[in-house]
Amino acid sequence: MTDRNQSAKRDTVQRIRLFRWVFIFLVIILAVSIYVPLPYYISRPGSAMELAPIIQVEGGTKNEKGTFMLTTVRMGEANLAWYMYSHFSPDAELIDKKLVVNPGESSEEYTKRELAVMQNSQMLAEAVAFQRAGYPIKVENQGVAVMGTIAGMPAQNVFTIGDVITQIDQQRTPTTTELLAYLSNKQAGDTIEVHFQRDGKEQAASITLAALPPDAGTNKSRAGFGIRPENKQYVQIPKKVTISSQRIGGPSAGLMFTLEIYDQLKPDIDLTRGYRIAGTGTISADGTVGRIGGINHKIVAAENAKAEIFFAPDDRSGDVSNYQEALATAKRIGTKMKIVPVRTVDDALSYLQALPPKQ
Repeated sequence: MTDRNQSAKRDTVQRIRLFRWVFIFLVIILAVSIYVPLPYYISRPGSAMELAPIIQVEGGTKNEKGTFMLTTVRMGEANLAWYMYSHFSPDAELIDKKLVVNPGESSEEYTKRELAVMQNSQMLAEAVAFQRAGYPIKVENQGVAVMGTIAGMPAQNVFTIGDVITQIDQQRTPTTTELLAYLSNKQAGDTIEVHFQRDGKEQAASITLAALPPDAGTNKSRAGFGIRPENKQYVQIPKKVTISSQRIGGPSAGLMFTLEIYDQLKPDIDLTRGYRIAGTGTISADGTVGRIGGINHKIVAAENAKAEIFFAPDDRSGDVSNYQEALATAKRIGTKMKIVPVRTVDDALSYLQALPPKQ
């Protein structure tokens, strides 16, 4: 073999080795970018889902020529690839994980909490819709729902999301107000007997109270066991409502649920007036429409679904309202969709009732 052939062979072997190392390096980079999580969540535009196919009111009428739609945000844990993508896309947003998941809360617990909040949103939407349609309803306070626990506090080893606290010692606790009032006379180190329901079964546990983190407003600490509470209510309505929300979580579909249920309860009107109507906003028992997160992504989702009208909460809880955020996004993407501000469900109903039918 000549020196030239030997040199060529060595060059070939070196190129193969270099190729292997480059390949291994790229595989490692790819694995890191996909599988190694970062302390962020990434949110992006989700979908706009038509509500008539997923909501059925007993004896209700579906005669609308248009459609009501809820809008969603796609949310997931960010990896390096999504982190890089967010810096180039105006429709991707990084959110600090601490602002999404409670301290000590797993992804599974977060999902369970979001689904529990969605169920409560559906219940409130049913109550408000039936009230506005002229039906009698009955609301019963059933206890304090556990929507999460505080890391390092006694409740962490006792409760799971969805538990409902009904009694402490001999004191009934139908609402959060009663629970906090009873605990206000307790001190860290005191032991209490907590009665609660889990999956419909009665349970009890002894808990030794601890000092809660200081209140941000007063910088004072109090005794407690460390839960994130929410009132658990039962709403009795005269007709059955079935909502197949397909495991969508969170409270932000409350307004649109209310409008669809109301529309099915009123067979003499078509509340949609023939338009494709999207929107967002929480719903309270008194019909107030509340602020939500990610409205910029929901505007994009509604535009992709060819919505013609979008209801946005005109809240006053921050420097910039959801409505103003929605207007800014609508201008950025150049949509012709009409952005309508609402503070209550009655604002939305009044707007639609005055809207000329689409020709």
